[in-house]
Amino acid sequence: MYELINQFLEELEYMEQRFDSVKREQEEDSFYSVVLPYAERIDACIADFKKYQDEITQNVNYFNDYKFSLLISNLQDLSVECHFARTSRKLFNEKLKAVRYDLNQIKRNGEFND
Repeated sequence: MYELINQFLEELEYMEQRFDSVKREQEEDSFYSVVLPYAERIDACIADFKKYQDEITQNVNYFNDYKFSLLISNLQDLSVECHFARTSRKLFNEKLKAVRYDLNQIKRNGEFND
């Protein structure tokens, strides 16, 4: 699971860089050739991560099913929104910070068998 968390943290770096680039150039990525394959790759990682939901919600303080669902939803949103210039910078950055915080909290505070 720690590998998945680290992979997500690396992906967040990519998403942030991609978003900044798209915003700066005002040129959006092609949906079918860039956005969809990237989102599908993130979805595959999320599917693996969901297997740990019970373990995470039971072992990480203040982390419940709702917060886990929100984390997943924000990851999915970011994987698409980072490719579009019309995405609100403020909302994107808020989601990015929330996801980064949650992943680090799981990584730091969880006691897992992984």
